[in-house]
Amino acid sequence: MQQKTIKKLATVGLSVFLVSQFCFVGEAQASWGAAKLQELLRQKGIVTQPTPTPTPTPTPTPTSTPNPNPEPVPEPVPTPEPQPDPAPGIRGVLVNQEQQMLAQLNSERAKNGLKPLQLMPELTNLARLKSQDIIKNNYFSHVSPVYGSFANMVYDAGIRFYSVGENLAKARDGRHAFALLMASSAHKANMLNRNFTHVGIGIIQDTYGVVVTQLFIMK
Repeated sequence: MQQKTIKKLATVGLSVFLVSQFCFVGEAQASWGAAKLQELLRQKGIVTQPTPTPTPTPTPTPTSTPNPNPEPVPEPVPTPEPQPDPAPGIRGVLVNQEQQMLAQLNSERAKNGLKPLQLMPELTNLARLKSQDIIKNNYFSHVSPVYGSFANMVYDAGIRFYSVGENLAKARDGRHAFALLMASSAHKANMLNRNFTHVGIGIIQDTYGVVVTQLFIMK
């Protein structure tokens, strides 16, 4: 009986060692659903009153004279959204990989008939801070030992939202991390959530590759 127990413990210890040694090859984690603002406020003991919906004033429709020879209107040229500069104290930010991941993310949303997510500088700096925190404090979880849950982290930063979600990944680079996230139904559900309107992406260089944080909110 004692030999079986020792053998079992040795096997468990080996499996843990292998996971911890090779997690840099590809590891991902996603929140299962979005945290809602009202739930967070209840946890904090904050009572809110619903804001009455204002009644819109009807606007008269302007009349126009048709132009028999209208001039063609040129198609607007899309301009890439500027990526915010890293906040002071955040090192190892891979801005190019963040921009690439944003383009991949909105490309996948377009394929599914969804609106693109707007890049939010404040949310991006929070995502970078979370990735740095994961590296510095050696954990991999949606609950930070420093900032608490991702919902609390966003709320405490003064960013207002109706719902919030988070994806985390460790991989050799941003492209590999995105492939891992898309291969998981939970991660993919966050990235293709039609209710989310804004995103922040933080990709920080780690010893074995990168740590990626995606933060989504509905405003």
